[in-house]
Amino acid sequence: ESLQMARRLEQAGVAALHIDAGCYDDWYWPHPPNYQPPGCMVDLAEKAKSAVNIPIITVGRLGYPKLAESVIRDGKADFVALGRPLLSDADWPNKAKSGDVGDIRPCIGDHDGCLGGAFAHGYLSCTVNPACGKEKEYEIKPAEKQQSVLVIGGGIAGMEAARVAALRGHIVTLCEKESLLGGHLIPGSVPEFKRDIALLREYYIVQLGKAGINVELGTEVTPGVVERMSPDVVVVATGSSPIVPDVPGIGKDSVVTAIDLLLGKKEAGDKVVIVGGGLVGCETAAYLAQKGKRVTILEMQEEIIPEVFEANKQHLLKLLAEGGVSVLANTRLGRVTDDGVVAVNKRQRYESELKADRVVLALGLQSRNTLAKSLEGRAECVRVIGDCARPRRILEAVWDAFNTMRVI
Repeated sequence: ESLQMARRLEQAGVAALHIDAGCYDDWYWPHPPNYQPPGCMVDLAEKAKSAVNIPIITVGRLGYPKLAESVIRDGKADFVALGRPLLSDADWPNKAKSGDVGDIRPCIGDHDGCLGGAFAHGYLSCTVNPACGKEKEYEIKPAEKQQSVLVIGGGIAGMEAARVAALRGHIVTLCEKESLLGGHLIPGSVPEFKRDIALLREYYIVQLGKAGINVELGTEVTPGVVERMSPDVVVVATGSSPIVPDVPGIGKDSVVTAIDLLLGKKEAGDKVVIVGGGLVGCETAAYLAQKGKRVTILEMQEEIIPEVFEANKQHLLKLLAEGGVSVLANTRLGRVTDDGVVAVNKRQRYESELKADRVVLALGLQSRNTLAKSLEGRAECVRVIGDCARPRRILEAVWDAFNTMRVI
């Protein structure tokens, strides 16, 4: 039917056709989230191109220069249209043309800053580009006075803080106690549908190198280290740790946090119970289901992932359904047994036993703020940012770091 429409539009004198799909009933097509594969609508454009002789424009998860170039080179479309990738990086076309692909700040497809931001804040912006929509007000300007800045923690907030501080002309040292930069971005990029998180981490690593920031990996900072270094500004971005509930059996070997599971510290097994139906729990469930695991989610609230933008929520729910994931709402973890768990229904107050090889905890995060508290009164200028201040989403971590450092 669409191809018939395309031919009639061509006959009526239309100059070009812009091909996409979807409606309000399936937002994950007109506004494809990170769960959609790159170039998710190129096949539709290719079919339209075979039916007409006028130029065809394609769209949808095409913020990858090599992919966009191949679409044109292979004759699948005549033009590639970009939407959200230009919010995350308005210089995308110039950087792609010059080959500076590592300098492209990637769209991560979460919708929290753009469409979600428009609903929440009244203007269109971007999770990874806080200046989007307020470019003049949020322009990064040289600092009036150069200062030495110590950033403690190499997660998303710490890396953004270091980047902005260096761009303002400060002398920056970033210390990370682990051997890799990225913090929660590392486990968060393990599922294939989270490929953009891996690109975001790579972007920051490239930017820190280009900015000449002194990055010290495997370095744990203590109050004594801060005193010896004596920086003008201390930025504490020590992140957060998974919440572990105090229930019987929680120390059993079958129990693992979602973060440790994604990092490969323990295998999943065939039957998995995930405790927590937030974004981390549901994404982990979808990831395991795609690997053929039988997964059940326990969620204390009436619904899962209530905080997620509609397009992302619809598609993630679709992935869970396709993977056969069972969801038990209004249900909490009662105890962990040798064979699985005992789940407690909050409404009917009955217990049920669930068999499981692995119990995965996805109950949220708690701040690692011990160092921040110990530095009170021991350093002249201390700023606490990201999850260390309060565990939140990537948007809050990036915006917190950006807005803190653009005025120091």
